[in-house]
Amino acid sequence: MNHSNIAVLKQLNELLTQLSDTEYSAALPIISQNTIGKHVRHILEFYTCLITGIENKSVDYDARKRNLELENYTEKALETSNFVSNILLNLDKKTELELFATLPHDRVKLASTVERELLYVLEHTIHHFAIIKIAVKNEFPHVKIADEFGVAYATLQHQEIITN
Repeated sequence: MNHSNIAVLKQLNELLTQLSDTEYSAALPIISQNTIGKHVRHILEFYTCLITGIENKSVDYDARKRNLELENYTEKALETSNFVSNILLNLDKKTELELFATLPHDRVKLASTVERELLYVLEHTIHHFAIIKIAVKNEFPHVKIADEFGVAYATLQHQEIITN
C-alpha cells in the first residue's frame, strides 16, 4: 500500500516539474474557476493530516490546516510531496487509529487503521488527479501527462484485461 501511495506522489511530482507557478495557481474555467494548486494542496494536506494523525492515533481530515503556499508554489508542493513519500516508506500499516468525520448533522468517530487510511488517501488522490488531468489537457497542452494519471487501479486492471 505504501508503495502505491508513493507511486502516485511520484506522478504528482512529474506533473509539478512541468508547471510554472502561474499555470499552477491560475483559476481555470474548466474546473469551476479552481486551480490545479488547490487540488494539489488538498491532496497533500490529506497526506500530512494522516501522518500527523498517526502520531496522535487520531485522524480528522476535516480539521486539517490549509496551507496556501502548497496551493500557489510548485516548489513547496514538491517539497511536501517528497517529505510525505519519505515518511510513507517506514509506516507501520497495522497501527490502529480513531477517525473523526463531520457529517451534515453529526460528528462521528470510527475505528480505522493506517492501512485503511492509506487506501482512502490513495483513492482520494486519484479522484483529484482525474480533475487535474481534465484541467491540464484543456489548458496546458505542452504538459505531458501519463494516460494512467487519474485512473483508478481497478479500472487500469480491468482495461488491461479487456485489451489482452
